[in-house]
Amino acid sequence: PTGGLWLIPTDGYFNSEEEVQAYQKDGVLIQPSAEPGDIRFKDTNNDGTINDDDRIYCGSPFPKFTYSINGNISYKNIDFTIGFQGVSGNKIYNATRLELEDVTRGTNYLSSCLDYWTPENLDAAHPRLIWTDPNRNSRPESDRYLENGSYFRLRNLQIGYTIPTYKLHGLVQKARIYFNAENLFTITSYSGYTPDVNSTDVYSRGFDEFIYPSNRTFMIGLNVTF
Repeated sequence: PTGGLWLIPTDGYFNSEEEVQAYQKDGVLIQPSAEPGDIRFKDTNNDGTINDDDRIYCGSPFPKFTYSINGNISYKNIDFTIGFQGVSGNKIYNATRLELEDVTRGTNYLSSCLDYWTPENLDAAHPRLIWTDPNRNSRPESDRYLENGSYFRLRNLQIGYTIPTYKLHGLVQKARIYFNAENLFTITSYSGYTPDVNSTDVYSRGFDEFIYPSNRTFMIGLNVTF
């Protein structure tokens, strides 16, 4: 599919030297540079080597389902408007994590790197910490940085009050005051700044490299009709 994400799948960590030695093809180690705490990559084409030929289709950046829910309620002089929106079934490549979790770069890292693999922490979020990374744990062509991009967002909320005509004393025909809020909350499992990752280029759709999230906005307004 156009814009599809083709990546090398990961298969957990090597938790012991025995697991490293057992991962072989015809008596030859598939990942000869690996040590306990390194990521195991899947040899999908069964040729005994981890390279670009092991890429498989891992999903699309385009949602399978896009939806919105809108409602309007009025009671006497009070009106209430609410709007939700969301998407599901899409994938996001979190290149922000790629940049900020790669310990070989010698820069500041995300706090998620503190949860790294040790023999006492086998279910860590990050592999063992090593400057040289001979196993290429941070290789960008793996699915390590691929995440679910589904989200549900309260896009807009507005509460208004129309001032009764008799209180206007003929100065204006109509007056309404309102409070409006945008992007109050977003429910998502995505770990980046925002799951709302779009692009005009179909080939970079779903590629998140420090994309800034939508602002949360609060407004107070007055509509007047003379």
